This record gives sequence, C-alpha cells and structure tokens, in this order.
Amino acid sequence: MTAFDAAMATLLADPNMASDAEWLAAGGAWTGLRLLLSAPADAIPGLGSASGRAIALQATLRGADLAQPPRRGDLLRWAGTTYRVEMAEPDALGLSWRLGLARTA
Repeated sequence: MTAFDAAMATLLADPNMASDAEWLAAGGAWTGLRLLLSAPADAIPGLGSASGRAIALQATLRGADLAQPPRRGDLLRWAGTTYRVEMAEPDALGLSWRLGLARTA
C-alpha cells in the first residue's frame, strides 16, 4: 500500500470526513462505497442572483472501489438523493477520482 492509499483509506474510514453512498455504473448494479463530499464554490456567470450551479456536489472516491472507471451518466445515491455524474477526473496517478455531480429530476 502506498502512502497515498493509506492516507485515503484513513480519510474514508473517518465517520466525520466520509459518507456512505451507492454507485451505479451503466449496465451494473448498485454498489456500496465511501466517499468524501464537498460543495463547489464556482457559480456560473450570467444566471442572475440565483447563482446557479451546474454541479451540485463534488465527490472524491478511491478508484479501487469501482469495478470500472466512472463515466458521465453513471449514478450515485447519497442521503436519499440520486445524482448523475457530469464530470470525472482521475488524480495524476489514477488512484482516486473527483466527480462533479448533478441532481437528477
């Protein structure tokens, strides 16, 4: 286990930092995983005072927890709400993924 893996495992195990969620890749079944959540700070210009956001949440998760790399359109369920993956970026080593999530209707 690399130092990065150990640090990520520590963060994901901490109940104050990480959350339980479920993942659904295209053609797959819902799978449980742990992730770190954050809210994006960048508002989209030109949408008036509503400060609309294309991405509702950002999630960081360990690549080893997924059977295949995340793709746009995959679903994530957290706290009773389902989100659609709009953006998926691997870290430089491909060990973790940062996802941009939008609420589904």
